[in-house]
Amino acid sequence: MNIWLKNLSFRTKFFLSSFLVTVLMPIIGGWALYQQDINSTENLIRFNIINQLENLSNLIYPALVFDDKISASEQIKGFTTNPMMKSVEIWKKEAGFNDKFELFSRYPSKVDVTSNKKQKIPENTFHKDIIIISKDIISDDEKLGIIKVTRSLSDLNTKKAEYLQVGILSALSIFIIIILITLWYQSSLTKPLKELSLVAEKISKEKNYSTRANKISLDEFGALTDAFNQMLDSLESSNSKLLSANEEMELRVEKRTSELTLMNERIIKEMSEKEIATQELIKTKDQLNQNEKLANVGQVSSNIAHELRNPMAAIRNSTYFLRLKLRKEYKLMEHLKIIDREISRSDEVIQRLLEITKGEDLKKSPTDLNTLALDAMSFADLSKRYQLIINFIPNPFLVNLDKLLFRQVLFNIFLNSIQAMPEGGEIKMEISLTNSEMVEIIITDQGKGIEEDYLQKIFDPLYTDKEDGIGLGLSLCRDLVSRHGGKVEASSKVGTGTKIKIYLPSS
Repeated sequence: MNIWLKNLSFRTKFFLSSFLVTVLMPIIGGWALYQQDINSTENLIRFNIINQLENLSNLIYPALVFDDKISASEQIKGFTTNPMMKSVEIWKKEAGFNDKFELFSRYPSKVDVTSNKKQKIPENTFHKDIIIISKDIISDDEKLGIIKVTRSLSDLNTKKAEYLQVGILSALSIFIIIILITLWYQSSLTKPLKELSLVAEKISKEKNYSTRANKISLDEFGALTDAFNQMLDSLESSNSKLLSANEEMELRVEKRTSELTLMNERIIKEMSEKEIATQELIKTKDQLNQNEKLANVGQVSSNIAHELRNPMAAIRNSTYFLRLKLRKEYKLMEHLKIIDREISRSDEVIQRLLEITKGEDLKKSPTDLNTLALDAMSFADLSKRYQLIINFIPNPFLVNLDKLLFRQVLFNIFLNSIQAMPEGGEIKMEISLTNSEMVEIIITDQGKGIEEDYLQKIFDPLYTDKEDGIGLGLSLCRDLVSRHGGKVEASSKVGTGTKIKIYLPSS
């Protein structure tokens, strides 16, 4: 309700309040006076009839006692000289009955009593056009009969109609007068206020302080309009000064901001150059350390490879001699073939590692990774307790790489996975092409996993957490993958296994 009233305009509020004071309140007061006058008139009518019935009952009493209907008829005929009296009935108690009455006399005689009974009009109450009042005729506390009077209420209804006519005319007159007064007030009171409100709203929206309100009257509202326009003059002058000062301040701020921006860019550039130089220095230092380690490892590997060739040659000669002597021992011959084959493979690997250490190029060719992986797994899993599952996405394809060296990469990764699963298990190898036209090889085991602190170091040379390890396997893998133009990553979770990702160029 309060919100609804707040949303009303001043004109509406003024009209409603004026209407309430000058129309509704007089109508309510007039209605109260009307009800009071009508109630007083009804009470007076009832009181007069009751007094007349009291007198009539005293006059009718002898006629009832002596059963004189003629006297009774004359008495009630004189009672009905009042034109408002419609009928009078005298009822006499039947002999031997206390609650049974018979019609003794009635005037006028043609009144339809039964019709009144059918309408069931309550006695002693006003109803529509008539009122029916009855009184008992009593003698010595004995009820001899009943007098029933029916009176017309045409005079009361006429009075009500006159009241209603006067009330409607008065209300219409007051309503017309209040509309005229309201219109006059609106022209002299609300128009100046509305003009000021519209100008204030326009200034608020458009920020145009040159707008002025029109002076409508010469009264107090005219003075208010002059004061309002003077305030706008002062506000426009202040706003002009403020805009000028603001423009000057913006120019100074813009100039200072430009200077600060140049200085900031210069500082950022110097810091970036220093950061790049620092990173390059750190990278160079790390690279030198790595190269130093690799150089040492390469030197050691070359020495080891050179020293291994002599005993491997002796082993190969002994194997050849044993094969000549044991031609009929088929099982021994089979194992001798395996020894000879492994010596040849090891010699090839040593030879190729020595070649790339000297800077020679890789011997790449289109290779079936499925066959290469199974071959590497056969060398790593001599116990045959581990299963390699290979999956190409979507279909098998060839990859351009150095078969011998990449088989060594897979061999080292498979061997680490086997060592992480001493009870046996599965090694999954998933091969697919990425959107960047790279070959992605994901090798996953079910081993014990690697802790986060050690995971970042597993590709460093000479780093190992195994008692009998030397820390060259994964370092060699990263170096060989890098020489193929790819990269290798590792992720692991303790208790669930390790995942090795290898990325190689697809062409």
